[in-house]
Amino acid sequence: MKKTGWLWITLAGVPLAVAAQTVTLLPSPLELPARIGPLEHDGAPHHFPDKRLGSAYQYEGNGQTLTVYVYDLGLKNIPDGSDSVETCGQFEEAKAGVIQADYADTVLKSEQLVRLSPPDDLPLAREAVFEFKIDGRPAHSYVWITGAANLFMKMRFTADASLGSELPATRRAILTAFGKAVERFRPAVAPASTDATGKEGSRLVIHSLAGSQKDMTAGMIYLATLSALADKNPASIPPCGGRLVPTYDMEFAAFSSMLAVQLAAPDSTVGQKLVAIEKAGFLDEFVWTERHRDDWGDQAPDDLKLSSYKKWRKKNLRDFRITDIGAVEFTRLRPLPIEAADAP
Repeated sequence: MKKTGWLWITLAGVPLAVAAQTVTLLPSPLELPARIGPLEHDGAPHHFPDKRLGSAYQYEGNGQTLTVYVYDLGLKNIPDGSDSVETCGQFEEAKAGVIQADYADTVLKSEQLVRLSPPDDLPLAREAVFEFKIDGRPAHSYVWITGAANLFMKMRFTADASLGSELPATRRAILTAFGKAVERFRPAVAPASTDATGKEGSRLVIHSLAGSQKDMTAGMIYLATLSALADKNPASIPPCGGRLVPTYDMEFAAFSSMLAVQLAAPDSTVGQKLVAIEKAGFLDEFVWTERHRDDWGDQAPDDLKLSSYKKWRKKNLRDFRITDIGAVEFTRLRPLPIEAADAP
């Protein structure tokens, strides 16, 4: 099995001799059983030279591997649970590690918040499920992470796809053990989440377009439109909060809204130019060219007349630029679905 970086450390060739019934996950007080379903701990912690990376614990058995990571990255006051910016960031990094690893045909199949002790709502962990091939053989892989005891607790479980009928039971055994480990150190009353998954938790950061009040109003319409579109399309919200990167469709819709305001503002320089662009039939091309984001890629929609726009722009928009209008910034996490209480 090929893995890259400390995150996917290979711990092969270690005998599966286990004396203790439980494993203390240093540097934490957290404990897991030495045997979880068909998986057995290899008998020793594996420490990283950089103490911020903590320790790793390897379980193996019947074509399946489980690696547990306990670490703090040098951070203080890591929040308990799955809905903090810090834990979300580690989850996104772990997902990227799987995608960038040397596996064939890697596909992210799903991600959700999972109940570690169903039917209880808490504790929760973030879960990502992948499929890929190892040496030509299909495999399933799970990533889980939550915060507990002022540390990150992350688990990576990978199994040969031929064990498909056994995976639900093994997955549940791991999650239950995971839940019991963190339950002991979870606050008796879970703190209220602050804008973690609710509809609140965004703000508009507006910059001046050209200095006029009309242009400032147009900028507010632009940002308000983006914010409303993001709320209707949660997948567009940055996973761990932060600045929204609009899609091409969102940007075009926001400029269309701004244009509607500018039609009633003939004293606005920006408005006059946008009206002229629209009348010439080049608003789509203007947005694609002048407002382009790297995330849009290089392949323009087929119906855009980019060469015609380029010629028209050279004659009519030589000195026209729209500077940074502003941004929509999210202070909440992108919402994830929560596993049903009766899920296996």
